[in-house]
Amino acid sequence: MVVAELTEAQLLSVWESGSGQGPRDRALLLARTAAGDAEPVADLALAALHALLLGFRERAFGSSLPCAADCPACGEPLEVAVETAELRPPAPAGVPGARTVPPTGTFRAAGRDVTYRALTLRDLLAVAGCGRDSRRALLQRCVVGTTPDEGPLPGHVLEEVARRLPGVDPGAETTVALECPGCGHSWSAELDVAGHLWAEIEGYARRLLYEVHALARAYGWTEQDVLAVSPARRRFYLEAAG
Repeated sequence: MVVAELTEAQLLSVWESGSGQGPRDRALLLARTAAGDAEPVADLALAALHALLLGFRERAFGSSLPCAADCPACGEPLEVAVETAELRPPAPAGVPGARTVPPTGTFRAAGRDVTYRALTLRDLLAVAGCGRDSRRALLQRCVVGTTPDEGPLPGHVLEEVARRLPGVDPGAETTVALECPGCGHSWSAELDVAGHLWAEIEGYARRLLYEVHALARAYGWTEQDVLAVSPARRRFYLEAAG
C-alpha cells in the first residue's frame, strides 16, 4: 500500500474538504489521501487503517506524536510524546505489509457455527445514524454467516462476537500506556489516530493560511507565491514584515 506524500497545497485542500465533515468521514478522507486512492480503504480492517494513517503521519509531521491527558486518579494534566512505532499494530503473520482483506474467525454458539470478520471503517460509517441500535447493527455487520443459517443471532451470541473481535484484529483500538508523575497512577488511554492526525492537519493549515494572509498584505503575494517559498524563508519574510 502506497502512502502518498503531502504538499502544503494538498494539505490545504484536505483541510478544506474535511472541515465540514464528521469524524468518520474525515477518517475516510485522510485514508484516501494517504493511500492516493490506490486502495479500497473503507474496507480495510481498523488495525490496517491505523497503520496506514500512522505511516501518513510520519511522512507529514514525523514519528513523534505529542499527546495530552488528565490523570483519572488526581486530575493532574500530563503531556507525553508517543512514537508511531509504539502505536503501529503488528503485521499479520506471513502477510507482508497491511492486510487488505479483514481477517475472520469462527466459533460455535447456540448450536450454530458463527463466522465473523473484523470491523472496517465502512461498518462505522454505515451505522452512524442508527442511534441506540448502532452497537447491534455494527455487530450484525461483522457476522459473515452461520451454519446452519436459521435467521438473526440472539443478543448473547452477538456479544460473543464483540468479545472476540480484538483477537482477530489486534490494533483495532490504539492505546497508550500512561503513568502520572504526580501520584504514580498507571492507566491506558485510547488514542483516536484519525482524530489526532486531523487536529494536526487543521492546526498546520490554519498557521499556513495565517502566513499567506500576512505575506499577501505585506508584499502583495498570491497564495501560490507564498507556498512556493520554503518555510524557513517565509519565517524570515514574516519577521521582516513585522
